[in-house]
Amino acid sequence: MRMNFNLVVTCEPGKENINWAFSQITDCIGSSYIVVRVRSSLILISVADPYSAWYRLKTCLYGKDTPIHRVIPVDSVVEPIIIRIVQEVQKYALIRIPQDSSFRITLHGKIFTMDGRGKLAKLSSTEAIRMIAEGINRRVDLENPDWVIYIRSVPIKRWNVLTAISVAKAIVFKNIRIGEPDTPL
Repeated sequence: MRMNFNLVVTCEPGKENINWAFSQITDCIGSSYIVVRVRSSLILISVADPYSAWYRLKTCLYGKDTPIHRVIPVDSVVEPIIIRIVQEVQKYALIRIPQDSSFRITLHGKIFTMDGRGKLAKLSSTEAIRMIAEGINRRVDLENPDWVIYIRSVPIKRWNVLTAISVAKAIVFKNIRIGEPDTPL
């Protein structure tokens, strides 16, 4: 199942908070977005430029009271299978992350591989991160990276999960209220 979203918004759960978040999103970026899915404290949106939308939301909400925790621009959405994730991550990471910059991989959710019989087998987080990092010849910094490769499982339906992939400066993945607005790429 393909979902067409390129912005993940996490916020406080509850109908009032979701409505408040939508009100703030519309105030900050206008109404030119498509709501793809709303689940508890997760909003999936499609916008023309996710990094521009992130910057406008960051600038608009910085230091304000908001139910929104994070706004994550998404570069790619794939099935949670390690081979596909590695291909997509390398496509973005090797172009975006400068040779002299550091990076970290943040993984939220389950990643799978195909076993010898063609069945899905869950990978440990450490093994998945190792496989993703293998082809990226940049310095790793777990404490204070310049860039983050963010991989998040996104539940679509009860038994259906997709993986959102984002490669951006570390500021992008912090709480929307923390840190001065800065360019995301």
